[in-house]
Amino acid sequence: MKKIIFSLLVALSSVSAAQAADANAGKEKAAVCSACHGPTGVSASPIFPNLAGQNDAYIIKQLKDFKSGARTDAMMAPMAANLSDADMADLAAHFSGLPSANEQAAASASTGSSAETAPSSAAVAGNVEVLSSTPAAAIYAGNVAAGKNKAVACAACHGADGNSPAPMYPSLAGQSANYLAKQLADFKSGARKDPVMAGMVAALSKEDINDLAAFFAVQSTNAGTGESNEAGHKLYFGGDAKKGVTACIACHGVAGKGMKQAGFPSITGQSKDYLKKQLASFRDASRSNDNNGIMRNIAIKLSDADIEAVAQYITSLK
Repeated sequence: MKKIIFSLLVALSSVSAAQAADANAGKEKAAVCSACHGPTGVSASPIFPNLAGQNDAYIIKQLKDFKSGARTDAMMAPMAANLSDADMADLAAHFSGLPSANEQAAASASTGSSAETAPSSAAVAGNVEVLSSTPAAAIYAGNVAAGKNKAVACAACHGADGNSPAPMYPSLAGQSANYLAKQLADFKSGARKDPVMAGMVAALSKEDINDLAAFFAVQSTNAGTGESNEAGHKLYFGGDAKKGVTACIACHGVAGKGMKQAGFPSITGQSKDYLKKQLASFRDASRSNDNNGIMRNIAIKLSDADIEAVAQYITSLK
């Protein structure tokens, strides 16, 4: 009887949370989910479930179970670890309100090929990563030409074209404009701490930040030139289930190009020194501007040997 009462209380709390949820807030929080579950809640991969149209109470329960460990999954555990009850309710409200996979397929079929024939310049407002064929002025919030002029001050550390000549500094070429703009804003606000960058960004306006992000985003990334590493390869593609370490491929992709829509950065072309420093910083929480603490929850489980191996492997990505 006690178990039944407890189950009822859990169910009622989930329903109450769902009723108080904010679907619009959930939509913003769901950006990080889109890499696996799709931007419309319909996954492009058969190994990940569709969330669109799912019952909100069910979504909340699964997220709570992933967080508590009642349901185990190496990928979802770190994703859910830092979610509050309000976050879970908001996400559930967003996904439950989306048309199901069948409904989306039916709607797509009824509109024929109109989506394919739409002009590529019809960029989505606020989304700087649309189609590569779209003119840069229509894709990016910033001005590429203006960003080129402003990037002169960045060249000493990051290279004139965004490919850094120094292993201690990151390459910025080809990085998502959204991600770059966020990092600059975080350096300015103090959400990401670095004494050199703090001084560099102090006087930057939002326009400056967008211009710089646009310029570096359209530069070509140098392919990795490092040697591969077997242990790093295993961690990158398979994670470590015993430690609860999620595979890097889930967020950064097979070639390390990242998931632009979800805010996961490209890591191709970065030096081993820089990669090791960032992983160590996430591990000791001296860097803490990752969405939902995803990187901190993964890095804290990595040994020095793990960090050395995976960083070495990433330098071999082309």
